[in-house]
Amino acid sequence: MTKRTNFQDIEALKTPEVATAYLQKALEKFTSDGDAKVFLGALRKLTKAQGGMTALSRRTGINRQNLYRTFAATGNPKFKSLGTILKGLGFNLAIEPLKRDEQIKQEIDSTIEKIIANTNLEEEVA
Repeated sequence: MTKRTNFQDIEALKTPEVATAYLQKALEKFTSDGDAKVFLGALRKLTKAQGGMTALSRRTGINRQNLYRTFAATGNPKFKSLGTILKGLGFNLAIEPLKRDEQIKQEIDSTIEKIIANTNLEEEVA
């Protein structure tokens, strides 16, 4: 993954509809294979798109070190922490897809697939 591609991913994830669809897709992958790495990677990218760990720490009251541990490839967040983190990122624990017309859905799905393909599970959020 190039810095340019990562920058493009982060910029795309600043759009609430794209961020929601991306998180939903990552959650679907977790549900289908039970591997939390993709979902935790998605949370890391969304955190970066919304200002980074320090900003999320301020919004959630969870210290940065705990957030880093939670988002690590081996992270296993507690249910309560996950709810707090999602709320800090602007989401409910129950993530529902937005109603949108088919063309917008296809464009968003295409963007999401590119972002997922570019997600580096070992990437650290600044």
